[in-house]
Amino acid sequence: MKLKSQIGIVLTAIILVLISCTNKIQEKEHVEKRKEYLFKALLPKETGIDFRNVVKEDSIHNILNYIYYYNGGGVAVGDVNNDSLPDLFFVGNQVPNKLFLNQGNFKFTEIAKKAGIAGNASWNTGVTMVDINADGWLDIYVCAVSNVLDFKGKNELFINNGDGTFTEDAEGYNLDFEGYNTQAYFFDYDKDDDLDVFLVNHAVHTTRAHGKASVRNNITPKVGDVLLQNVNGKFIDVTKQSGIFAGPNGYGLSASLADFNNDGWDDIYVCNDFHEDDYYYLNNQDGTFIEAHGQNFVISSRFSMGSDAGDINNDGFQDLITLDMLPDNEKVLKETEGDDAMLNMIDKLRELGYKDQYSRNMLHMNSQGDGFYENAIMNKMADTDWSWSPLLADFDNDGYADLFISNGIMRRPNGLDFIRYVSNAFKGRSTEEGQKWLYNSIAAMPNGIATNQIFKGGKNGFSKKTGEWFNAKPSYSNGSVYADLDLDGNLDLVVNNFNDFPSVYKNTSNNGKAIALGFRYKGQNKFGVGTKAIVYQSERKQLKQLYASRGFLSSVDHQLHFGLGNDRKPIDSIKVIWPDNTTQIIKNNLDAVRLTVNYNPLEVKKEEDLFLKQGNYRFEEVDLGVDFQHKEDNYNDFKEIKLIPYRISNLGPAVAKADIDNNGFEDVFIGAAAGEEAKLYLNNGQTFKPMSIPEIEKDALFEDNTAVFLDADQDGDLDLYVGSGIAPNRDGTLEIDRLYINNNLNFIKATNAIPVNDLVTTSVTAVDFDLDGDTDLFIGNLCDADNFGAQVDSYLLENNGKGTFTKSSRLRVKSNINKAKWADVDGDKRPDLLLASEWDVPNVYLNKERGFVKLDLPENLTGLWQEIDLFDMDNDGYKDIVLGNWGLNTKYSLNFDGPLVMYHSDFDLNGSNETLLAYNIDGTYYPLNSKMEMSAQMNIISKLYVQHADFAGKSIEDIIKKGTLSRAKKYESNYLASGYIKNDNGTFKEFVPLPNHFQLAPLTQFEQIELDNKTFFMVAGNSERVNTYHGKYMSLGGIIGSSVNNYKQVKDYGIAPFSNQITFITTIKMKAGRQVIFVVPNNDKVKTYITK
Repeated sequence: MKLKSQIGIVLTAIILVLISCTNKIQEKEHVEKRKEYLFKALLPKETGIDFRNVVKEDSIHNILNYIYYYNGGGVAVGDVNNDSLPDLFFVGNQVPNKLFLNQGNFKFTEIAKKAGIAGNASWNTGVTMVDINADGWLDIYVCAVSNVLDFKGKNELFINNGDGTFTEDAEGYNLDFEGYNTQAYFFDYDKDDDLDVFLVNHAVHTTRAHGKASVRNNITPKVGDVLLQNVNGKFIDVTKQSGIFAGPNGYGLSASLADFNNDGWDDIYVCNDFHEDDYYYLNNQDGTFIEAHGQNFVISSRFSMGSDAGDINNDGFQDLITLDMLPDNEKVLKETEGDDAMLNMIDKLRELGYKDQYSRNMLHMNSQGDGFYENAIMNKMADTDWSWSPLLADFDNDGYADLFISNGIMRRPNGLDFIRYVSNAFKGRSTEEGQKWLYNSIAAMPNGIATNQIFKGGKNGFSKKTGEWFNAKPSYSNGSVYADLDLDGNLDLVVNNFNDFPSVYKNTSNNGKAIALGFRYKGQNKFGVGTKAIVYQSERKQLKQLYASRGFLSSVDHQLHFGLGNDRKPIDSIKVIWPDNTTQIIKNNLDAVRLTVNYNPLEVKKEEDLFLKQGNYRFEEVDLGVDFQHKEDNYNDFKEIKLIPYRISNLGPAVAKADIDNNGFEDVFIGAAAGEEAKLYLNNGQTFKPMSIPEIEKDALFEDNTAVFLDADQDGDLDLYVGSGIAPNRDGTLEIDRLYINNNLNFIKATNAIPVNDLVTTSVTAVDFDLDGDTDLFIGNLCDADNFGAQVDSYLLENNGKGTFTKSSRLRVKSNINKAKWADVDGDKRPDLLLASEWDVPNVYLNKERGFVKLDLPENLTGLWQEIDLFDMDNDGYKDIVLGNWGLNTKYSLNFDGPLVMYHSDFDLNGSNETLLAYNIDGTYYPLNSKMEMSAQMNIISKLYVQHADFAGKSIEDIIKKGTLSRAKKYESNYLASGYIKNDNGTFKEFVPLPNHFQLAPLTQFEQIELDNKTFFMVAGNSERVNTYHGKYMSLGGIIGSSVNNYKQVKDYGIAPFSNQITFITTIKMKAGRQVIFVVPNNDKVKTYITK
């Protein structure tokens, strides 16, 4: 490759952010030294493990010429000499591989030279232990990189001779691949009782790799992934006919094998780095796969690296974790290039066919076969630094999977000041000078040393235990494995470090009991790879599946480890589901620490439903004639109002329901985004039919945010009030509310009937608040579109009885209202007003004869409140005040420690106000926005802070001078969790957060529905309102329940989990007592579900 072409690709890759994200220079020393940790670090002199993966750099061999130069090597664990003790194999990138035999008591002896496994390739990567020839001895398969730089060699297969020596014979099995190999994954995808292999490969930055997403369909030897079928001991390439992508843009860094949908056939998840989407292959059970990522995952990691699958919440379905490189250190976060730089690229990537991706770890929870929802932020493990290898295993034997993450990179190529330095300094240099200069510039890359992380799993998710479970020091750690190295019933950890000795952590736990299961299966799969086991204890059930290749470049022991809990309850039984889907029940020897299960199914019967709940569903999706497709306009809030924290232009569509044709069935009006036509659907009790309303259709340029039917003029017909939002044409005339008067289903827009309201209207409600016999209105406004952050007026409109409305002096509220509802809170038969506001407290105004009186609620209950209602959530006989908030799984809660703050002022003195958000870390507030974002709105920032390092780590008070900041209006959000204010016999003093399932995304819809003559609630929400690089918050799949202790996911009722932004849900009664649920999303098609 010519130097200038080479340099151009490198610089383009760096500058366009097709390199990665990052984290901290060095963690703080743990101030309080603990006497005992769960894991004890053992020194090389104690273990005898003297391997070091030393990687040397020069002007040719470096990260600028090979993007994965710092990825490190893998490690494998397994009993290679059949003495029951797990042995260790370490991969060296440039140095020879080494094999260490376990002598017991954490003493190891190196036998690489004798064993013949040192390897001949120039650059090795991943390793897998597998009994490839079914002789009962574990063999070793090592992947290699060739055809880049001067790397030579092929993948090597070391056949175990059973006498402490190995014979390399990859060619004999057709496994001697050349190319950009990452890791091999052995499994029996076609269920013929032998082991096939999926080979993950990676691209490098070439012009071919940066084209349209469709190039993934072009088979690219040496670069694309490969599926190999085992045919009589020879591996045959079946990639093309199997549905596997093998294009030049697949930057494969890991895969996870699992039967994700519990259909008895194993599926594949592939993690791709950079711009290429991850792949999710569902097994078609006929030798082929279908890629179904878009149908099952709403979001994914952008720079997907290591991954692991396992049942985290013990529901019988395997979940998935993928790692990325989001820093958790404030200074490093602001010094390195993150997703904010994607704003200039996202439209182009979408045009090329790529999905949106986000630079953070993802914890994809399996929705019991109905796709996945993501909740890494809520589990406080979304930002763990430059992370490589995740391992899900029960380290404390409490019956729940814990999580280990290896971290660190030798140098960070995405340092913003480094990128700027490279871009500026390279200009004008000759070819020879450029080659030398490029190599020398590497020293300017920031150090990426970081601390490995560990999290304890439990019923309510993960909690960080890094400082408690081990005294980990910063390192460059890559491949990692777990195994019970000393056979004491606890899982130990081994990590292959870059340019250093491996880390060996002895697990000292004595809290709980455990059992380790090994398997002996039939055919050419002696170790039973792919076998599932379910351990039953009282009411506890745990599912695990045997696959060796896990994490990053590494391979764990061929056993399944089950922690049995601190309560030490005995095992009732163990169900084994063999790879041929036959089952075997084990009821003997259940007190053993280690148990080998031989294939002997009691009956050859396909396992139909592991944990699967075959529902008698209450609802089914039907086509009732509502063909409405909401299409959001292309207005971009973030280009118009650069520092606005979230969009205010995509709050619709408006929905209103009422029986407007007097046939006894409620009809539905659905508003539209600007440029589209709203629709009215008439209900005949069986179906809905659209009715044309010319007057409303003429107003298609308006943005319909909210609507309500009411008899404004007392003529017996129901009229329609529509509240407007932001229209792309910001001339002011298209942002006012409208009232349409109904005369025998002929709607005419009223003039001078309502006061002009040009604010962003979010909630309009109709009620006779003064009990004078006519219907009045409350108009809830969110903000002034030209001055977001300022509180605005919301007010009552009093009806004069003839359809003319004026602002009432009885109640005016200055706030930022998202939702208003009427309900009788105090039981006096008068409608009271409930208001949910953001950057404010919720308010309830009791409607008394003398006027409105504010109800006493808990103090300082400020939040980003989205929804409010009355419901007896704790089933104590008193209706509580339910509050929907942003939840605990958004970027706002990533570093939430105290109030989230918003400042509002004209900071740059240009005549218009800006908003600045700040979050609290250890008592200091830091800006949410990056230097690039703030500079785009306030030029003074780029002048004051030339280098990103100058800006990084600065508090908001450092950046915005105290005097200026003190003059700004300051708003706080003390709460982000959704919850309810408990009704204690008429007093409301305690805020109670809702369970975790309700916190997965913004909760914006709380609707009361009738089932079996009982009142239930239905919850929905989600959000695409945040800036592109914040991600999509789409994990609130929908909940139906009668209390916080009695609820289910909507899918348990036959309703598809919500995976988009739901703006309205409601129920409508049909003939024969049947009931329809309307689910109305933003920018998508309306769905209707009817009771069976």
